[in-house]
Amino acid sequence: MTYDLIIVSQSNGDLIQVTQNCIDSARKDKADLNIIVVETGNPYRYDVDKIIQYNGEFNYNRALNMGLKYAKSDFQILANNDIIFHPGWSKIGPLMKVNGYMSSSALSNDRRQAFCKPGNLGYEGYVIGIHLTGWCIFTSKELWPLIGKLDEKFRFWYSDNLYARQLERQGIKHALICSVRVDHIGSQTLSKQARGVQNLYTFSQGRAVREFKSIK
Repeated sequence: MTYDLIIVSQSNGDLIQVTQNCIDSARKDKADLNIIVVETGNPYRYDVDKIIQYNGEFNYNRALNMGLKYAKSDFQILANNDIIFHPGWSKIGPLMKVNGYMSSSALSNDRRQAFCKPGNLGYEGYVIGIHLTGWCIFTSKELWPLIGKLDEKFRFWYSDNLYARQLERQGIKHALICSVRVDHIGSQTLSKQARGVQNLYTFSQGRAVREFKSIK
């Protein structure tokens, strides 16, 4: 399985290391990775396959759409820069394939997922922060001809709601996969912004479970 890792980054100050930590943690699994960084801050030369300089008014899904233009792999990972991938994350592709999912999220450290049990379980649904985690979404390449590009109606917060709506409209299931873990450090880039900018990108804008088929 091959993966495109698309990271939305802002390389200012210590946020450079935040993005680098994300990249390093993903590479530890030795997966076949095509890493694309969409840079919304100062130009910085990460050792990755592609860097795209984002200019103009920030829009999270627009940044991801820019990265998706260079996707070429079996699966796409749409990620914030403040993500840490745990060892074994790359088995999510085979798990998605064998269980028939084109969209999924991984179990994380977010308290909203506290009821979710680790292991070969998939919690199907579209609840934001539980089933669908906007900080890191895994998709298969077969998804995009069905839903088109990501909806860019909102700038940042609720971008994941837009994506969930795109899935629901096409009857495409999404699942939280609990045998894979990706931790979210939590709004590292947003917290560095002025309060007015934070408000501009944030406030201004079911738990079905099934047994999973395992993979060897």
